[in-house]
This record gives sequence, structure tokens and C-alpha cells, in this order.
Amino acid sequence: MDFRQIIEGRASKDRAKELLVELVRVPSPQTELLEAEPLLREFITGAVEPRLRAMGISAIRYDGMGNLMATHGADATGKSLMFVAHAMNQPEATMTNAYDGEVVDGARFDLPGEVVMGKGASEQKANLAAMLHAMETVIGGGIEINGRLDFVCCVSGETGRHDAIRNVVENEGVRADMALIYGDSLLINMGNRGRIDVFITVHGAPCHSSQPAEGCNAITGAMEVIRRLGENVPLDASHPDLGSPSLCINRIRSLPESTHTIQARCDLTVDRRLLPGEDPEAALADIEAAAMAVDGLADPVSGKKWRVEVKMGPFMYPSLLAADSPIVALINRAGEAMLGSAPETCYAPNAFDQGYLNHVGIPTANYGAGERRFAHTDNDMASVERTFDSAKVYAYMIADYLG
Repeated sequence: MDFRQIIEGRASKDRAKELLVELVRVPSPQTELLEAEPLLREFITGAVEPRLRAMGISAIRYDGMGNLMATHGADATGKSLMFVAHAMNQPEATMTNAYDGEVVDGARFDLPGEVVMGKGASEQKANLAAMLHAMETVIGGGIEINGRLDFVCCVSGETGRHDAIRNVVENEGVRADMALIYGDSLLINMGNRGRIDVFITVHGAPCHSSQPAEGCNAITGAMEVIRRLGENVPLDASHPDLGSPSLCINRIRSLPESTHTIQARCDLTVDRRLLPGEDPEAALADIEAAAMAVDGLADPVSGKKWRVEVKMGPFMYPSLLAADSPIVALINRAGEAMLGSAPETCYAPNAFDQGYLNHVGIPTANYGAGERRFAHTDNDMASVERTFDSAKVYAYMIADYLG
């Protein structure tokens, strides 16, 4: 039998569904501890590692952050393929069935067949289920892996930075010819914008709000910073598929947290999206120049001067794949073999770890069963059918390139 026949004989929609439900039921949320959250390591050691060992993968190790790195195959051909999964998903928030793994009809959500509800289903967990099922399908089907398959499960997923995958590549030496990261709606993501976060703090002086002239209102200073960011930061670049860069304020916090008090401090987080080719240092410099123009200006009520601080936060690389990229060709062959046609392509507005991997010379694409439109919502979900389809495509990729 050829690879397609073996995979069709071994892959199971029920098994893909079972894996997705089981993974959703194990909480692995983003918390204030970020990648150091113990539940993330527990998810990987309790829900991922045992499944790898059950399918016959024994070369498993961890780095200092808790990222899992597994290797399988004879490594005799010089060919290597990396699958990158992520453990961390959005916190429960207001989703009442976040960890139930409830199975419902997808028709009312315009999704095929059944869907599984749960936090992370639409991003990390449907694709992780598909990767696990793909590997167990190939290994259980007796397809010899003559090359090397690297499977990585990072403790990251929602922190908006490359720290985890960078540690795997740079400190642990895990590299491959090409890599795959979870995707959206069975589309190949050909590119995305990158991002820098910039932290701005405006310092004033507190006083009772019945006597505002005695203090220096940090909120008023922050409003002036925001005005100047909108007027003075250039966003005139463009890309035919990724659109324009953007800037927004996505967090504001003032202190002290007390009533009837002129605020002594106001913290802003600026989200600046980058197009491929944009210099993050130049983007930071534009933001810093606009914000620091407020440093030393006077509060119009009290005449006292604000003090402004600007600090660079997390950074994620933009990414852009060529149509003839080897990872795109591999996904296309697998889609044609298992689903009857090559996947359609898309471009994403948000940033992923493939930006870093492409930056360091590992051609990486996003493809899989995610559902971006339901991510971070109370209807977080993924299609069982698309999870199953992803598993078959992933399995063929392994067999085609490494078998």
C-alpha cells in the first residue's frame, strides 16, 4: 500500500475527537506567571508526554523553561521536519464551559460536523490533537521514518514573545529543514505582521481630588502622550497582502488604587504591528520620540511637571513565505494526496512563532484546524472534521518527507 492508503486505514475521526476533548479538559491557562505557570508543565508532562511514549517515541527531554523536545526516526537521510505545538491558552475568563470539552453541532457556527468547545480549542489544542494523531497514525501504520521528526511542545502560546521557541533553537540546538506551526481553517498562512510592545509610564504626584492643583495628574499626562502617538508616529508603509502597520493602546492602568485621588502614575502598553522589512528599533524610536515630548511638560491644572519613561517590551518577528517555499510545497502535496486538493492560502494580522523560525532560516508555515474567529471568545471551539483532516495531512507530510 502507498502512504495514502496506510494513513486512511489507520487515521480515525473518533480518535481525533477523543484527543481534542481530552486535551481541552486539561487546563493550561495563561496567568501572571506567564511561561513559568506550573499548570503548563503539568499539561505537557501529564497530557502530552505519556501519549508520545504510548506511540513509541522515547527520545524525550526538557529544557530549563519546561519545553518538551522529542525526536523520532532513524535520522539516516539527512532530512528533518519539526512540528511545533504550544501548551498555553487563554484563561477561562467568562467562558462557562471552558474545560468541559462539550461536543455540539457545528452547523450553527458555520463549521462542518461536530465541534468541541473549550479554551484553546480554536488555537493550540485542535492542532496539538491533530499532530499527536498524525504521529500515532504513521508509527502505528508501520511507516518507517528514515529521516528525523522533531516534535516540540512549548510552554508558550499567548505571551506574545519568542522566548520559548528561541530557547529550544538557540540553547538546545533543535533545528530542522522546515517546520510547521498550528494554523487556521485548513489554510496555509503565507505571512503575518510582527509586533513590538512598548511600555510607557507617566509619573505625576498624588493629592486629594478636591484639590487637583496640589498634585500632578498622571492621567492627564497619559492622555497627552496618547494624543501625540496618534499624531506623530508614522504608519505609512503598506504591503499588498498584509495591509498597513498599526498602533494601538491595549492597556491603561493608573495608581494609586484609591478613591478621590489624583493619580500619581499611569502605565500604557502600546501595540505596534510591523510589516516585513520594518525595523523594530526604528518603530520604537518613533514611539519614544512622541512619548518623551511630554516629559517635562506641565500639568495644566497644577503647573507641576510630568516625568515620562519608555521601555521596550516583547517583540515578535514578521514573516513572509515565498510560494515556492519547501514547506508550502510539502503541505500542498499532502493536501492533494489526503484531501483531494492543495489548501488555499491566507495572510494573518497577528504574530506567531513562525516569524522567529523563518528569521533564523527554518522555513515555517502555519496550517491546521484552528478557528481564528472564535479565538479568545466565549465560543472557543474547533471542528472535529477539520482536526481529523489536519491529522491526515500532517501524517502524509511526515511519511512523504521522512519515510
